[in-house]
Amino acid sequence: MSDKRTDFLWIVQMIMIKHQERVTGWSGVAGDAVAASHRIPAEMTARDAALAFCSVFVEGFNGETRAEVPAWLSALRDPSRSVYEDRGLRSV
Repeated sequence: MSDKRTDFLWIVQMIMIKHQERVTGWSGVAGDAVAASHRIPAEMTARDAALAFCSVFVEGFNGETRAEVPAWLSALRDPSRSVYEDRGLRSV
């Protein structure tokens, strides 16, 4: 896993734990975080991406109003099977 993806997922996890009462649908949000980690724009840091993600998925994280969903966070879905097979990870 790239350092950027690892850092992103670590930051998102820490924020989700800190604000756990504001996260609705933990397993869904966790899955969306994994999917989003594959789509972080090249020009964005892991920290900025994690803050953007949490602004959308953690209620009240960005103040009173929920942040608009940036294009890179819309229509999230799991990475294709080939992404994992290319890394030598076999699905069961």
